Amino acid sequence: MMIRHGRRFFSAHGHFLGFTLIELLVVIAIIAILIGLLLPAVQKVREAANRSSCQNNLKQIGLAMHQFHDNYQSFPLANSPTFNSAFAQILPFIEQESLGKLYNPSLAPSDTSDSDGDGWSNALVGAQVLRIYRCPSMQPPPTVAAFPGWASYGVCIGNQTTAFGSSTVPDNGVFVRFNTAIGSTTGANISSITDGTSSTLMASEMGFQLRDYLFSSGSFAGQIRGGNTQWVWGYASYSFATTGNRLNWKIGTSADLIARLSSFRSDHSQGANALFADGSVRFLRENMDLFTYQAIGTRNGGEVISQNW
Repeated sequence: MMIRHGRRFFSAHGHFLGFTLIELLVVIAIIAILIGLLLPAVQKVREAANRSSCQNNLKQIGLAMHQFHDNYQSFPLANSPTFNSAFAQILPFIEQESLGKLYNPSLAPSDTSDSDGDGWSNALVGAQVLRIYRCPSMQPPPTVAAFPGWASYGVCIGNQTTAFGSSTVPDNGVFVRFNTAIGSTTGANISSITDGTSSTLMASEMGFQLRDYLFSSGSFAGQIRGGNTQWVWGYASYSFATTGNRLNWKIGTSADLIARLSSFRSDHSQGANALFADGSVRFLRENMDLFTYQAIGTRNGGEVISQNW
């Protein structure tokens, strides 16, 4: 038997059997407030974990680059004669030796032939997901059909204002492009980093943050292209960039799109993770002094920068 007392219901033994509508609304409101307070904290913890994971990726990439150097007495070229990237060239040193054996460096990344009959082509290898080349904060991902092997990092070829086109002088970064016209046919080595390995940028983050960059033709015409980063392609904005323009330069006009594509950028707030030639990884603030940022992009520029930059 239930006994009504005001708007509450009690059993014959005096036990409370329910809440009033007002009490339920108060409880819901309190829960909503708690969620609102906790959500920023959860997001901050998630971003901290993502940043840590991204830093670990770069550390592993740095170790692989140095192992490549130990084996060949130079760092890999930013792009091989067949446009294979530095990231494609270090596959055996990132615990991807099996995948590396399936890749034919004498062919272009887009090559679909399977001359040895193992069922793999360069195009198929380059479409593989390699988590070491992806920052977990890079969201949303690109159109996978257009960029099946999308990635989050690029190596530094210097402090030029653009990473596109051929150069009449050798690249001044840790990584250099293949260029027979100026005798650039092998990668740079440690001894050529006269600015100091701890203050010379080796690689940093790139991505698809340019939301105003659209496909102009083909089946994806009109859709957001956003960027080009793919680990297998040795090409500007795909796997290498420069420090010529500000870090995280996301806003601009279509006229400066090429410069923005040549720049390092990330999905982390206020900066980007960066790998240095000594193997260390640091977080660079996007508002850092431009002269200093450009200086760390060169391996032998002789710039004088503050020790506490």
